[in-house]
Amino acid sequence: MLSRTRVALPERLPPWGVAILESHHADDFSMEWRTHPFLKLVYVLAGEGVLCLGDLEQSFAPRDLLVIPAGVRNRIVDTPGRPSSLYVLCIARRLIRFEPRCEASLGLGRRPRSALLANRAETRLRRLRFHHTHGADEASVPMVAEALGLLHLVAVASRDARSQNTNGPGGQKSTSASDMARYIAYLDEHFFEAEGVDAAAKQLGISRRAFTQRFRQHTGESWLRYTRLKAIDYAARLLRETEVPVTAIAFECGFGDLSTFYRQFKARLGMPPAAYRATLTGKPAADQ
Repeated sequence: MLSRTRVALPERLPPWGVAILESHHADDFSMEWRTHPFLKLVYVLAGEGVLCLGDLEQSFAPRDLLVIPAGVRNRIVDTPGRPSSLYVLCIARRLIRFEPRCEASLGLGRRPRSALLANRAETRLRRLRFHHTHGADEASVPMVAEALGLLHLVAVASRDARSQNTNGPGGQKSTSASDMARYIAYLDEHFFEAEGVDAAAKQLGISRRAFTQRFRQHTGESWLRYTRLKAIDYAARLLRETEVPVTAIAFECGFGDLSTFYRQFKARLGMPPAAYRATLTGKPAADQ
């Protein structure tokens, strides 16, 4: 049975600068105004209410992600009969001092609603809770890594939303189309860690069949062929710009089997990898 709280939990940062709380509110929950020196992300697991940021008030619902900047007066007011359950992530500002634009890029308050963002955020927050609960002395590094990764996801989602808004009403896309576009943009840079069609469909909150149809509509390719083409294109770039051995490039691009890599590379570019490098650089690869 969940332990429910009538007041907001204390928020304290450990030495490594990342804290994760899980707060389940009672029906008579009440929160005083707070101002804190750290950045805070709040993910709504259940319930409804209003986030108050100074004079700004924004409603929230399950799967919303809320950004509360450092130094801003804030509190949460639950809707009567709909007490909220929240993940609360607190991040020391010193962790992002190396990137001055980071805080501004996150935006303020409720982030654009997106199944893709919600699923990725919830996954990272659950991992943070796991590290917090079971990591003991080894929790610091994975918690900082997960927190910074989540900040990146929020910043990208906020940037994409601003980009759509500047296109005017006629440029607006449906939420599902926007999520698919964001997923493909992410896949373009993370093809080497793609987990498969089922995992991708789950991230977008749609069925496998709907995912495969929409993915092909956007790219003209199946998911597997698209990721393989991205891997081959990246391999070609490494062959052009580095002296990394062909075998190492194959594994870096996600090919566990060299014969598959050679076959697909030749099908894409018309020649084997070593010959491709030699043609462009005049330096035959040592491992051809």
